[in-house]
Amino acid sequence: MKTITGNMTLGETVTEVPKAGAILREMHIDFVNGGDRKLSDAAFEQGVPLENILYEVNGLDTENTDGIDIKYMDELSIIKYIQRRYHEDLKDELPVLAPYVEKVADQNKSLSEVGEIFKSLRKSMEEHCGEEDVNVFPLLESYIGNPSESKREALKPRVEKIRNEHRDITDFFHRLREITNDFTPYTKATGVLRLVYDRLERLERDTLDHIHLENNILFRRVKSKVQG
Repeated sequence: MKTITGNMTLGETVTEVPKAGAILREMHIDFVNGGDRKLSDAAFEQGVPLENILYEVNGLDTENTDGIDIKYMDELSIIKYIQRRYHEDLKDELPVLAPYVEKVADQNKSLSEVGEIFKSLRKSMEEHCGEEDVNVFPLLESYIGNPSESKREALKPRVEKIRNEHRDITDFFHRLREITNDFTPYTKATGVLRLVYDRLERLERDTLDHIHLENNILFRRVKSKVQG
């Protein structure tokens, strides 16, 4: 394992130590869309002592929450992992979580925006994953296996569209954190509200890890092929 330093980028940091993503999320540091920023610059912008981050991150192991070290996987394996680990889970989680979010929003006027955001987030994520499964990933797999100029040109706008959608999705989660006080239930919160906050935070964790794999590992590896 490399020792994480302040001169490393956010993308490099979470690639080397996937569990560092949890630390950065709690500090409101965007490592998925801002993966090229130096860790030291991001810490300074958030007013967090760099040495505190380094102490925590360097004490973690290099496996992700599944016990897998992603950086040793090839591109095709990463695509299959994303589909199995994240896309399939979302198909189960989003429709199950939806009625609970709706109930919390209906019972708490101050949380009505949570319900509206979740509806938009769900729609965006379902369409986004569908686009990846049906169009982007098959084309990317084809290009990796048998590169051609026509495939490269076809990939350029699709990858850019996916990156823009990633920004929109992370913005939804940033707003949810603001409204819910970092998914912290108030003292006399109901069991349903506590469940919703817990599941939303877990959804955020999985989604940002998912986007990190695409932006900072998968797309970065093929960037020279796609954009060269």
